[in-house]
Amino acid sequence: MPVDKRTVVTAVLCAVAALGASAAVAKLAPPPEVVPPVRAEAAPSASPTGPSSRSHVAKPQLSPAPGATLPPAVTPQPGGPAAFTGALFTNGLDSDHFCTATVVTSPGRNMIITAGHCLLEGDQRDGSAVFAPAYANGVAPYGTWKIEEVFEDDRWAEGTDDDYDLAFARLAPDAKGRTIEDVTGAAVLDTSGRAGERVTVTGYPADRGIPRTCTSVAVRESATQQRFDCADFPGGTSGSAWIAGDGKIIGILTGGDTDDVSTSTVLGEYAASLYAKATAKAPPA
Repeated sequence: MPVDKRTVVTAVLCAVAALGASAAVAKLAPPPEVVPPVRAEAAPSASPTGPSSRSHVAKPQLSPAPGATLPPAVTPQPGGPAAFTGALFTNGLDSDHFCTATVVTSPGRNMIITAGHCLLEGDQRDGSAVFAPAYANGVAPYGTWKIEEVFEDDRWAEGTDDDYDLAFARLAPDAKGRTIEDVTGAAVLDTSGRAGERVTVTGYPADRGIPRTCTSVAVRESATQQRFDCADFPGGTSGSAWIAGDGKIIGILTGGDTDDVSTSTVLGEYAASLYAKATAKAPPA
C-alpha cells in the first residue's frame, strides 16, 4: 500500500479532533483505563508499493511560505478529547506508523478517513494494516482495528490527481463485536466545500510516539485546494483531519512543500460521492 508522501519508508508495507471543538462531535467512549491497552504482534513486512514518498518527490507548493511566525504545534494533554484520531500502522504496534486517520460518523459506525496516498484502494482483509486510535508511546488504549476495505476516487486511485487525494476505510469489529465508533466516538464529515476557516489539526509524525496538534486559519488557494500554515507537521501527519470550530471535518492533510506548510483538497461534491460509495458498501452495525 502507498506510503505517506511526507515519510521515507523503506522495506515496509505501507498501510483530532479539535481540542476546542470536542463538544460538537459524538460523545466519546469511557476513558482509556476502561479498555485494556493492546499491543499487536507484528506480521512479516513486505516492500512498499504505490507512489513515491513525498520526501523523495515534493509536491509543488501552492503559494509562498508565509512571512509571519507560524503557530507552534503542541502535544495534546493525556486524556484529551482526541480518542477518535490515531495512527495507521503497517503490521501492528511493533511496526512503523506511517499516516494519521480519524473515525468519521457513518451508518455502519465503522469508518475512518485519511489521505488517499496512505492506503491502496480495495479489499484489505488479507493485509495487516491497523488503526490505533489515541495511540501514544507504544500503547493503544482503545485497541488496534483491522482495515477491511479502502475506498478512493478513481481520479486518485488510477490517476493520482492531487485534487482527489482522499480515502475512507472500513474497519472490522473488535474481538467483542464492537464497532470503532462505539468505542471512540467520531467526527462528522462536512462536504459542503468549506475552506478559509480556523481549524485544529492533530497528526502523528512518523518518527515520534505522540501526536502533534495545532490551530490556525486555513487559506483557500484555489477551487480545489486549501493551505494550513503551522510549524512541525512532518512525515506521518498525512491523513490528519482538519476540524473546524463546529467540530466537523472540512479538510484532510494531503501534502505540502515543507513541514510548516500543509495542504488539503476542498471537501466538496467528490468527497460526498466517495463517502456515499463507502457507506453504501459498509455492513450495518
